[in-house]
This record gives sequence, structure tokens and C-alpha cells, in this order.
Amino acid sequence: MKFTRFLRGTITVVAVSTLAALLGCGGAEPTPVAPVMVDAEPVETSGSTKMSSRSDIGGMNEEKVQAAFERASPRLSRCYQKGVQRIPYLGGEIRFKVRVTEEGTARWAFVKDSNLGDRETEACMLSVLKATRWPKPVGGEGLAENSFTFEPSSDERTPVPWTPDQLGTPYKKARRALASCRSQAGASQLKATLYIDTDGKALGVGVSSADERGEEAAECVAGALREITFPSPGSYASKVSVDIE
Repeated sequence: MKFTRFLRGTITVVAVSTLAALLGCGGAEPTPVAPVMVDAEPVETSGSTKMSSRSDIGGMNEEKVQAAFERASPRLSRCYQKGVQRIPYLGGEIRFKVRVTEEGTARWAFVKDSNLGDRETEACMLSVLKATRWPKPVGGEGLAENSFTFEPSSDERTPVPWTPDQLGTPYKKARRALASCRSQAGASQLKATLYIDTDGKALGVGVSSADERGEEAAECVAGALREITFPSPGSYASKVSVDIE
């Protein structure tokens, strides 16, 4: 079986800058951008609102961040290949967001958006990114994003696309439990992508979130969806994404 991996787009480094500002001129070492001041969340105290603190988002060298993602990509591909051994038609796009400490380590990493559809593969990839050595930000902790697209062998039949309505009554009954997974973690909106096997069971479940707190809810959501028996998609597996609010 052949595995094809595509790197889509460019690294998005969260800092108020332009590529030209990062690259400098005359072949010199790129100059990191200045830190950006970001207001922290307000805290209610005795009937009044106070800002608890301010934090810095540091500048990062975009070329070095790109190189860090590229160094990680072979290990991300190995995670994908392990997933294909369980789900032969596994495929889709996955976007990561990483917060980098001033020492160049990952404070956290999470799946910002994904239709890959397998939590085990996603968790393996997050472990790779958390263990990756990142360039040190200047002026505070840095943020970086990148997306990867994985495609299965052309010999594999593509799952039948489903809409959320086709998950039927079993999914409707599970919505409250899924919303509880999200709210207990304090996460904002989540998205789950499922592969439904011919027996109606979820062969794979992946979870992405709008913020890092979604990682705390991901296992809860995936576990709840694996317990459900959905309508059978027929002779071939189906694939569907649902929003969990």
C-alpha cells in the first residue's frame, strides 16, 4: 500500500508582522518581530471588572518554524500509516496550533480543525509536535499553525459521504452527553468526524476544537460516539462531520 502525504500552504505564525519584516534584507539573519501586547481575560471582583494581567505574544522566525514542522513531518506520516492499518481509507486535512515557550518547547498543541477522523492518529501527531524542538520566540511565547493533508491509496474505496441527519435518532439522543463533554472542559465549539462501519459502529472518531481546552474534551467526545450504534450505511462505510456546541 502506498501512502501519500501533502504539505498544504505555509506556516502561519501568530504575530503582528509581515513576511518581509521577518526576512530582513541583504542575506542577514531575519530580525524577529516585536512582541504584541494582548489583554488577558477580565476578572470579576466585588461588583467591578478588572484586567488581571497582560501577556506577551512573541515574534518568531517564520523560516525556522517552517523547518521545525518539516522536521516533524516524517513522524507525523508514521502516525498516519499506523492509522491506515486500522482504517484503510483514512484521509483528510488536519490543522494544528502550537504554543511555543520562550525556551523553544511546546506548552500545548491541539487540533484546531480536522476531518481526518481518527483520535488515535490525532493524539499520536500531537505527541510528535509536543516533543518537537521549536525556535525560541522573542518577547514572549509564540504561536504557530500549519495544516497537513493525508490521502489513502487510490486502491481504497472512498467512504460514502453522510450528513449529520443520517446519524439518526441514536445521535440525537447522545447530543446532551456530548455537550456535557464540551462544557465540563470549558471548551468552545468542537467538531467530530466519524467513519461509520457497515454494522453501524464508529470505526474511527476524530475531534477538533476552536481552542486548546478542547483537548480536555476530545477523549470524552470520542468515547461517547464509539459507544453508539448508528444506522448502517449499507455495503460500504460512511464518513460524516458534526458540530458539537
